[in-house]
Amino acid sequence: EYCQLWDILCGALEQCASILGETPMELEEFARLFALVLSQYDVGSIPVSLDRVTAGDAPRLAHKRAKMLILLGADDGSIPAVAPSPGLLSDQEREALAEQGLELAPCLSDKLSREMTIVYTTCAVPSERLLVTWPRSGDKPGEERRPSFLVERLALLYPQAERVEEGSLQGSFRLSAPGPALELAGRDGLAAAALERLSDHAGRVERIKQAAEVRRGTLSRPAVEGLYGQRLPMSATRMDACKSCHFSYFLRFGLKAKARQAAGFHAPEYGTFVHYVLEHVLGAVSQGDERDVKELTDEAVTNYVNEELGGMAGETPRFRYLFERLKRTVAFVVENAVEELQVSQFRPIAFELGFGPGKNLPPVEVKKDGLTVSVTGYVDRADGWEHNGKLYLRVVDYKTGKKSFDFTDIQNGLSLQMLLYLFALERQGLMGKEVESAGVLYVHARDVLIAGGRGISEEKCRAAAREALRREGLVLDDEEVLRAMEDWGQGSPKFLPLKVDKSGALKSDYLVKTEQMGKLSRKVMETLEDITAELAAGNIDADPYWRSAEVNACRWCEYAEACHFEECFGDKKVWQKPVKAKEFWEKLEGTESCGS
Repeated sequence: EYCQLWDILCGALEQCASILGETPMELEEFARLFALVLSQYDVGSIPVSLDRVTAGDAPRLAHKRAKMLILLGADDGSIPAVAPSPGLLSDQEREALAEQGLELAPCLSDKLSREMTIVYTTCAVPSERLLVTWPRSGDKPGEERRPSFLVERLALLYPQAERVEEGSLQGSFRLSAPGPALELAGRDGLAAAALERLSDHAGRVERIKQAAEVRRGTLSRPAVEGLYGQRLPMSATRMDACKSCHFSYFLRFGLKAKARQAAGFHAPEYGTFVHYVLEHVLGAVSQGDERDVKELTDEAVTNYVNEELGGMAGETPRFRYLFERLKRTVAFVVENAVEELQVSQFRPIAFELGFGPGKNLPPVEVKKDGLTVSVTGYVDRADGWEHNGKLYLRVVDYKTGKKSFDFTDIQNGLSLQMLLYLFALERQGLMGKEVESAGVLYVHARDVLIAGGRGISEEKCRAAAREALRREGLVLDDEEVLRAMEDWGQGSPKFLPLKVDKSGALKSDYLVKTEQMGKLSRKVMETLEDITAELAAGNIDADPYWRSAEVNACRWCEYAEACHFEECFGDKKVWQKPVKAKEFWEKLEGTESCGS
């Protein structure tokens, strides 16, 4: 093997010298080319004995003899394994050169034919038994893997072949070696007894038994102060994490544990991009800039590219393509937002309004049981309308994801960020004026997919897109204030979450009276007090919220492997029943009555 490596290394260097000649080149660039040359070579090894297990890739084992063959990883992403050549020339260029009599490395179709031949010869290797396996999931959370075409082809050729699911084995395959068997030692008494007789594993089995008897319990007061201190910084993300599952919060923000993630480069962050463009365009419009919206948007996009991305010169073609798609999306979102301002008396008075040390406003603080929670964050946009000596204020949040306003979330202490900031502004005032809460609005700032046939007109498509971008949230049940938000004339509002019935009355689940705003403000503060008390008490229960198998706190949790959720040991799912608007307000008023 070492002789092969030496010959490969010398041959690769000679090829580089022959091709490059006296061409000057940076060391980093030469290293990439040299690695590309080396990647085309393989090193073969000869078995040192006749009776042994040989492991290797399919091309090298295809012509060997064996009684049994185990083919691993037969999923549709691995078999057939055909990928574009990493070389400089495309398949079309290779074919053009082949027509001129210059044969190079095989093109994609030739590689596919070769791959199918390798699959056939590999499956024909064993004389007694063939075992084909494939994974059900990938490395990434939620990634599903499906069996390759080979599995179904073998099932047709050999209908008597046995197909075994991993679940039916009940982990018995892990008992074939001491290492994997350790995973079952805490539950399987026979496995633990067998491993205890092995001197190398007896101590580890004992530690597993001790760990199995440990329960989550609660953190002591010194532990709470050691992890969080006496003044705990809090944000909307942390509040949601705490109300979703206390144990997940403890791992993420207490122990600061981080899940392993593969290194890589990501596409431009759409959220940052759309916030930047909306802030600059709407800011210019609110200050009286009469230029065309498209011109303002193009200017904001250009500034973002230069200031935040450092230009496009060093970006890949794929990055540029994705960015062009984002530009089209954000242009439509900006146009929609400007159309709303044109029919509204509410005007943006602050962008990225910050709460916290060194920001526009002080943090929202709650003290409970010796622990002070200090909530900081930003309001995307605050709109105001002055009337009768009052400043009617609404808080606007840009939602780049699919999450929508949900009374069930509010009932269970989730998604309270904008309500918390609105009521904080009402208590503290803004611009030296008395503030009256006019509501919170969630603006969908994302690409909209419209269902329709090929013959749908552009006007109908844009109308459907505008309807999909209708605001969500809560607004004050005062027609004068609502008309100031949007003058809808004799029709119905196009932007606000309201409808007008045949009698001309407004209908919506999102209309809130002044008294209800006050009760909602108290509920938000009570929720923050509850979070503070739970953290001060050292609560680290595994109590994830649960609505269904599809909607729960565990489905995408990064800490599932560390949690080992088990209801038989005291862990519990906190079921959240869907709550409609009427039921929400009835419960809120009932809670107020009980409290009083």
